[in-house]
Amino acid sequence: MNMAAAIQNPLTLPTLLDPLSWQLPGWNEPLTSHELESHPDDSTLDKLDSSLALLSRYRNSLRPFNRLSSDILVLIFSELVAGHADPYDVKFGSYPWMGVAQVCHFWRQVALTTPILWTHLSTRYCTAALACIERSAEAALSLYICESSKDEKISQVLSAVQPHIARLRHLYVPSNMLKDDNDHIHQVLQPLVNSTAPALETFETIKIRANAGWIPMPALFTGSTPSLTRLKVHFMLPQLRSVTFGKLQVLSFTGRKHTPITLPASELLDILEACPLLQSLKTEKVNFTPARDNESRKIPLDHLQVLQLGRTKASAVADIMKRLIIPGCAIRLKVHFDRYEDNKFYMGIPLPHELELNHPLRDIRKFYVQFMNGYEGVEIFGSTAHHPFHIHGFVEQDTLSNLGDMDTIAGTVFQSIIKAFDLEAVEDFAMTEYRNNYRWTGLNKKNWMDTFRRMPKLKVFRLTSDGSYDEGYSRAILAALSERDERTGNLFCPQLDAIDVNGDKTWSSLQCYIIAKDRLENGHPLKRVSMRLGHYASFSDSADTDLPRLREYVEQVDLEPQDIELPPFPKSP
Repeated sequence: MNMAAAIQNPLTLPTLLDPLSWQLPGWNEPLTSHELESHPDDSTLDKLDSSLALLSRYRNSLRPFNRLSSDILVLIFSELVAGHADPYDVKFGSYPWMGVAQVCHFWRQVALTTPILWTHLSTRYCTAALACIERSAEAALSLYICESSKDEKISQVLSAVQPHIARLRHLYVPSNMLKDDNDHIHQVLQPLVNSTAPALETFETIKIRANAGWIPMPALFTGSTPSLTRLKVHFMLPQLRSVTFGKLQVLSFTGRKHTPITLPASELLDILEACPLLQSLKTEKVNFTPARDNESRKIPLDHLQVLQLGRTKASAVADIMKRLIIPGCAIRLKVHFDRYEDNKFYMGIPLPHELELNHPLRDIRKFYVQFMNGYEGVEIFGSTAHHPFHIHGFVEQDTLSNLGDMDTIAGTVFQSIIKAFDLEAVEDFAMTEYRNNYRWTGLNKKNWMDTFRRMPKLKVFRLTSDGSYDEGYSRAILAALSERDERTGNLFCPQLDAIDVNGDKTWSSLQCYIIAKDRLENGHPLKRVSMRLGHYASFSDSADTDLPRLREYVEQVDLEPQDIELPPFPKSP
C-alpha cells in the first residue's frame, strides 16, 4: 500500500477489526506470479514484527489491568518487594517478583523506571545487583554480603557500590570479614568501610563460626555514622570510636560460648550514655565485671522498650541494672546465680531498696517461679501493670559442689527469689516444680509465711507439682494460709480469692474445706478453688466428687485450673 492509499485508508480500530478491508498482498486473493517472485526483504519483516508488537501493546492497553494508574502499580509492586525484604532470606536480591514486568509494556515500563523497587543488593546475585545499582537511581540501597560468595563477586559488587555509598542505608556483613586470622578487616571490604556513610541506618554482622575469640570493634566509616539507628555485631565489642551512637535505637553484641566478651560495667554505661534514644539492648555471652569504685552515674534510658542480658553473673547484672533508669522496659535476663552472705543468691536485679521509684520491677502484678526439670535452673517470670519480665537463672557448678544439688538448696534459692523482688503489689503468684525421682526439701511453714507476708494484695495462688513422689509441699502451704500474721493479727493474704492446684498428690479437699470455712468466717472468703489432681483423674465433672461440699464456703469449685496469661514480650524494634 502506497502513502496515498494509507492516507485514504488510515489505520483505525474498525479497520483492524475488519480483515476483509485489509489491503495486504495475498490476503484476500492468491498472490500473482510477480508477487510470488518478489520476497519481502529483512527490513520489511522487521518493520512488520515491530508493527505486530505495537499492535499487541495496543491490545494490552485495552485490558482491565491497564486501567490501573502508575501510582497504584508502584504501591502494588512495593508490596511484592516488601515480601522479599528480609536480608537473611535466600531470595533477597534475586527479585522473584519480576514476572510482573512481562504482563504488558505499561507494567514493564513502570517496574523498570521506579527506582525504589531496585534497592536490594546481594552478592549472591551479582548480575542482578549490578543492574539494580543503575535502576535504583538516587534511591537508598540495602546491601547483603553473602559469606558463600566468591571474593571476585563480592569485590565486583562492592566496587560498583563504592561511588554510591552516600545512599547506602542498610549493610549486612559476615562477621569474619571484620576479623580475619590477624584481626584485620578483609581487604575486599576495606575500601567500603573506610569511606563515609552519611545515610547508613543499619549495620549488622552475620554470625560466622570460622574464627575464635572476639575483638574490639574497629572504627567503621571513619567512625562517623550520623544516621545509624541499628547496630548488631557478633564476636566483637562496640567502642565509642567505632560508630556514631547518638541516634542508635537498637544495640546488640554477642560473644562466644568458650570465649565470652569481657566488659567492665562502667564501659557499658559509657556506651549507653551515648545512646539517649536506645529502644532495645541485647547482650549475649558477655561477662560483666564490677563498675568502678567511684561509679555513681544513673543512666536515663526513657525510650528503652526491651532489655536482654544473657549468660553472665547475676551480681554483675544487678550492679548494671541499679544504674539504669528504665521506666517503660520489658526485661529478659539469663544469669548465673552467685552467692553472697548467708548463702543468699543474687537474682540479676537490684534489691528492692536499690530500685528507682519508677523502675519497671517496682510494680509487679504477676509473679511466677518455676524450678526446671533436668538441670539446675529456675525460671522467674511475670509482669508489672504494663510490661513482662523473664529471668532464667542457673546455679553455678562450683556452688553446687559446695552445697549439694538443687534439691538441697531449693529452699534457699526460693527464699532469695522472694527477698530479691518487690512483691507488695503482686496479685497473681504461681509456684511450679518439675522434678523427677527426688524429694522436695527446704520449704517449710515459716518459709511460706514469709512468702505470703510479702504479698499483701495476693488474689490468686497457683501451685503445680509434677513429681513422681507422694510427698508434696501442700501441708506447709496450707498451714501457712491457716496462720495469722503476728504483726497484724490478720490471716495472710486477706484479698486471696482463688486457689489453683495442679498435680500435688497430697493436696486435700478437706484441708481446702477447713481453710475456706475459716477465711469466710473471718471476712476473707474464697471465690474459686480449682483442682487437677491425680485422685480426680477419672472424673470429668466435679459434681461426681467430694468437691461440691466446698461450695458451702466457696462460690466456684472445678477441676480445671485457669491458664496463666501474660502480656506478650515485645519484639525488638
